[in-house]
Amino acid sequence: MSPDSPSSTSGRSPFVGLLYRVMFFLAALVVVRFVLEVTGTPEAITRFLSSTAGLFLAAIYVAAIAPLRGGMQKFRQLLLPASLLSAWTVVWVIVATIVAAVFRLERSHFAAKEDYGNWGSLGRHLVDHVVEIAVFFIVVLIVMSIVHVLWRWPVTVGPGAILGVLVIMRYWVEAMGAPAANAAAWSSTIGVLVSALYLGAQGPRLGLAAPRQLLIPSFAIAFAWRLWILLATLLSALVPFYTTHFFDPTGGRVAVRLAQFVAGGVVVEGLITGLIVWGIAIWISRATRPATI
Repeated sequence: MSPDSPSSTSGRSPFVGLLYRVMFFLAALVVVRFVLEVTGTPEAITRFLSSTAGLFLAAIYVAAIAPLRGGMQKFRQLLLPASLLSAWTVVWVIVATIVAAVFRLERSHFAAKEDYGNWGSLGRHLVDHVVEIAVFFIVVLIVMSIVHVLWRWPVTVGPGAILGVLVIMRYWVEAMGAPAANAAAWSSTIGVLVSALYLGAQGPRLGLAAPRQLLIPSFAIAFAWRLWILLATLLSALVPFYTTHFFDPTGGRVAVRLAQFVAGGVVVEGLITGLIVWGIAIWISRATRPATI
């Protein structure tokens, strides 16, 4: 490392710098939403500035970039960033809740009307947020783990991360009540096809020239996609006040239907999708192969 590099002059590793930038983004997300709310911006706009969705997107970004910044090479190294980002996000939400309650800012959604001047109600509200840290930690750890596993095949990290972003965005846009036509624009199915094209074009550049070398990365992308869908399905089942197309808990037999989805929607569809991705990747790999004279 040269003496002029940022990490040597500031004493900060690239991984720590990455975490700082992500933490700044999460804090800014809460602050911007709070300011927009109290200044009268319609809820139809501010509700899309979700710190929860931002946290999950940040988790994907950190898991995809951190190994390039000297961090998170092993699974146990995911624990600290997952807990730090979860706690950091909730702390900012707690601060916004306290400010909204103390100053009776009725335009803000952070504090409920029963919190105004009622320290008992406000205290219970804050305790609920503290409990959220553990819930967020579990979900963030799962999100990071999916991307972390993909680093076994580096060519799959980009496609797998993008598929996760598409699934999260579609889930949140639907949960916020956006029209189905608008939510469908975040189609992860199209993302899988684009990922197959990417694998076929980029794989040979990374030494994956033979069809058999593209097989495992193809299935890695396919099953990563189905795991993202499974995560959205579980959230739809466990958080029933959000309505999405991923799962309708009002249909009853939730446990049975989830088990059926794991068997059919994850295992079977993962295998079928993997074969489709593999076929497209082989086709693109051969189509873009330089012609021999």
